[in-house]
Amino acid sequence: MEGHVQVEAHGFGICLRTAVLPGESPRAAADRLVLAEDRRRRALHHAWLRGKDLPRPAELPSPALNDPETERPTSLVVVEQINPELVA
Repeated sequence: MEGHVQVEAHGFGICLRTAVLPGESPRAAADRLVLAEDRRRRALHHAWLRGKDLPRPAELPSPALNDPETERPTSLVVVEQINPELVA
């Protein structure tokens, strides 16, 4: 593909693809591909397990939103409301 030799792995509804590096056999490239995916999935699983031990948002104490002394986080996203009469 694209002038390079690649190895594909199909399974569980996904397709993984990696290039065969110079001096590397297709079998070694396939092993490298599967090992990298296994490490990624294992890390995601352990992160999920660690996340299960965190308190749920309902269990966290909520700051008083109407209290002016309570510091509110500022958003990094700027949202502007567009006047519908100007759009048409």
